[in-house]
Amino acid sequence: MKAACLNSYGDVDQFSIDDVARPEPEAGQVLIRIEASAVNHFDLLIRQGYVAQYIPLELPAVLGGDAAGTIVELGSGVTGFAVGDRVIADFAPNGRGSHAEYGVVPVSAIAKLPANLSFEQGAALPKAGLTGRQSVDALGVKAGDRVLISGGLGGVGRAAIQYLQEIGAIPVAGVRSDRLAEARRLAGEALDIGLAPADAAFDYAISAAVPVAANLIGHVRAGGRVASIVPVPEGANAGNRVTIHELYHRADAATLAAVADAASRGILVVPVAKTFPLDEIGAAQKAVAAGIQGKVVLKH
Repeated sequence: MKAACLNSYGDVDQFSIDDVARPEPEAGQVLIRIEASAVNHFDLLIRQGYVAQYIPLELPAVLGGDAAGTIVELGSGVTGFAVGDRVIADFAPNGRGSHAEYGVVPVSAIAKLPANLSFEQGAALPKAGLTGRQSVDALGVKAGDRVLISGGLGGVGRAAIQYLQEIGAIPVAGVRSDRLAEARRLAGEALDIGLAPADAAFDYAISAAVPVAANLIGHVRAGGRVASIVPVPEGANAGNRVTIHELYHRADAATLAAVADAASRGILVVPVAKTFPLDEIGAAQKAVAAGIQGKVVLKH
């Protein structure tokens, strides 16, 4: 099968499209014919070697965490799915990722792709949808609670905002000043997250943008709670003024199914900004690095 292989840590010139052996599903796994996969910021960090000490890969490696495709083979013990099912999948960062024609994932990391969603739309959902929902759940937010979300127009921020709306909470999108109008259309309320906070007005916040992580924490009252998917700047929470839940998304079939259902009903929309063929993975990663607004998807 064809796969986009990272041969060495470095720039995008370290990618090549190679023929590699098609994987075989083991017990509890499925083999997917991948039709589309998404490129995330985390893929760039892996490619550059910034997280190699935490996630060592055997090179050459196949990157990619989000995928949509069709099941072509079931491992032993798999129930609830059949060959031919359209699915979305959450691949682990283990060097056997989704930027390939085929991929193997545990059944615990897939959900059925609703018929009214394309493969490209499906590929945009897993990481953003799971992380957005799990960030909200980590805070214990209830209907009526106001929650500030930095990076409110990114994939995770959008998913968190739309999930908050779904459960009856009140999202406030923290964005750059030039995106306030767009953020208000999405969330209903927005603020310039680049400005130092005049006061601490929130009990809950989700930190999803590195440059303004300290500012976001300053918007939270003493004793409040922050769910952070980005590094917390040293000294930003002096005296442990607020409780910070640092988290990385986890594979969860039930939550992934809820994400797919919400997208099917139009209450979760993760926009696809641009698509590239698989063999243009370098250009796709450059588009993500340049800050393109919306998901970048590879068509296989």
